[in-house]
Amino acid sequence: MSIFALQILLVGGATQGLCLALLLATRHANPLANRLLALLMLLVSAQSVLVAFDTREFFLAFPHLSRIGWLLPSLFGPLLYLFTRKLTSPAPRLRRADAWHLLPFALVLAYLLPYYLQPAAAKIAYLRDFQAASRDDFGWLNQLLNLEHIGYLLAALHALRRHGQRIRDEFSDLTRLRLRWLRQFLLFTLGIVLVGVAAFYGRKWGLSWISNVYHFHYLGVIGLIYWIGYRALAQPELFSSAQQDIPPGAAAGGPNVGAAALVVALEPTPAALPAPPDTTAAPAAKYQKSTLTPEQAQEVADALLAFMRAHKPYRQNSLTIQELARQLELPKHRLSQVLNEQLGKNFYDFVNEYRVEEVKHLLRDPRYAHYSTLGIAEEAGFNSKATFNAVFKKITGVTPSEYAKQSEIGV
Repeated sequence: MSIFALQILLVGGATQGLCLALLLATRHANPLANRLLALLMLLVSAQSVLVAFDTREFFLAFPHLSRIGWLLPSLFGPLLYLFTRKLTSPAPRLRRADAWHLLPFALVLAYLLPYYLQPAAAKIAYLRDFQAASRDDFGWLNQLLNLEHIGYLLAALHALRRHGQRIRDEFSDLTRLRLRWLRQFLLFTLGIVLVGVAAFYGRKWGLSWISNVYHFHYLGVIGLIYWIGYRALAQPELFSSAQQDIPPGAAAGGPNVGAAALVVALEPTPAALPAPPDTTAAPAAKYQKSTLTPEQAQEVADALLAFMRAHKPYRQNSLTIQELARQLELPKHRLSQVLNEQLGKNFYDFVNEYRVEEVKHLLRDPRYAHYSTLGIAEEAGFNSKATFNAVFKKITGVTPSEYAKQSEIGV
């Protein structure tokens, strides 16, 4: 591929990035995360243009643009990390601690400011010394920026992993909350960065077979911009926060177990429902400051299991821990504590065990003989065929269709 063709692709991608930044900045859903991503796309687009015209002749003609390409990347990692944090946060907002992530940019700016303040003639004189300018391009500053990129990407992946753990404590259906696209985005970006770092050192050490991709690896960046643009247009819900999937009115209730939680149904209970709570479990470290006594925890656990049997809230496919806490008239953190300490389960596993047992019960019920297995799963509260199949096999060891056949022949 010729340099001219590469320039056309990079500039075209930068234009797409600018349009995407405008689209994201005007999104009403989760505006903070979208604006962080919009700013990142804007800076990446500007960097793509600088990479497209990264020639000695260009910077001799426009000396004040030299070394701008050193400064912009210092914001890439922090913005990507903050975007990940705010997109996966239940209450996204900027905090004072977030300002620390601007420290790399501030330090790089302070280091480069004397150069930026030089007159054009001084910069041109410096750029004419090709060996010195080239040596500085691959100096310690850009090497540290390479490490910064990798470090922030790993931190973003860690934040996403923690989000995956958190939603299992709060949601019973993860279909809309897994943010698979974000994981793909981060891994794709990490791959591009690793290729870029390899090309950087290949050029620094004179390894021609690697250094040949020094500029061409930016085609991956352009591909990433187009991929995000496609996702933003084709699946706009992907750029909403997880909190927006919580049903309206799912706020925690008062501090005491309400009367509704203590009503016990008189109808038969499906077999093999989750066992009564084990009160011998040691308190988790995160609940050491809790004022909930063992007696109160036992009372809440008994009320919870009674409520699950009586009212079957698990049949609500969008059930969240906040909604269940509201129905029980309990603070969410108390319900979470009882689930983790008394039952040793997260909310996702707790609710879906009930749903699986409900499916098994309905499969044996003649009134549901005309239902398909998926129809029965939906009656039990499952919202996704893939989730139903995966959860059912994890708990029972067989697929739903295998279990249905066993039920028919009385196994």
